[in-house]
Amino acid sequence: MTFKRQSLKTIAMLLCASVLLSACSRIDLAYSNLDWLLPWRLNSYLNLDSQQQAWLKPRLQAHLQWHCSRELPDYLAWLDSTQAILAEAQPDSARLYKQFGEFDGALKRINVEITPTAIELLRGLSDEQVEGLFATLDEDNLEDRQDFLDPPVAVQISERQTRMQERLRPWLGRLNEAQQQHLANWASGLGEQNRLWLENRELWQQALREALALRHTADFAEQLTPLLQTRERFYSDAYRANYSRSRQAIATLFSQVLSSSDASQRERLNHRLRDIRQDLAGQSCSA
Repeated sequence: MTFKRQSLKTIAMLLCASVLLSACSRIDLAYSNLDWLLPWRLNSYLNLDSQQQAWLKPRLQAHLQWHCSRELPDYLAWLDSTQAILAEAQPDSARLYKQFGEFDGALKRINVEITPTAIELLRGLSDEQVEGLFATLDEDNLEDRQDFLDPPVAVQISERQTRMQERLRPWLGRLNEAQQQHLANWASGLGEQNRLWLENRELWQQALREALALRHTADFAEQLTPLLQTRERFYSDAYRANYSRSRQAIATLFSQVLSSSDASQRERLNHRLRDIRQDLAGQSCSA
């Protein structure tokens, strides 16, 4: 159930990535409505019938209950440690890089948790549903290629800088000249990352297609499990070589941008982080 960005990975993305990148102002509302947001997004790819939806609903509720009771406390601790790093006059990029590793760990735990449900759900797909899934993925890939790969590399770099600026603005407000230059250097340094990202995603999707062709065999669980739990095994060589560099680049960027921030930007950031923590701490994990 990790077809693109639509899966229970959305939980961690909503909570963790949003801390520095998202413009979402009410994380608690997103989290509280995952029970219908996730099936809605999933259904846009699988077109589940009523029987499949009824089968999935209690299992999804159990996963969300697990996440709320087992993972949410770790997110609060992650927020606390992240806020402590960001409060430094010159945030350490190495410590920020380590925070990203903890984010990866959260995603892996979610994928391990949902694997049995994903295996059974995908095992029961009809040929028409599988064809519909990959038709939708192909449409997504075409759209993303048009948006992110067809423009000249110089345009890709400029648009990358603009996207990051828009993501940071809700947290820091208008960026100053030094911060803009850091963003320009970061965006340029990533070069043709768009191509590596899209090609790697399509490589994983091809592996998923091959696994789903075996969904009615005894080997299906063995084929699907690594696709969900150890996606790095399916990285292309070029993407694997670039992955750590791009992670380090974003950690360095955040360190530079925050080191160049003024008092009002830091107060804005701290206020939003406090709001997120309060939202999450107030979540009820009732069954």
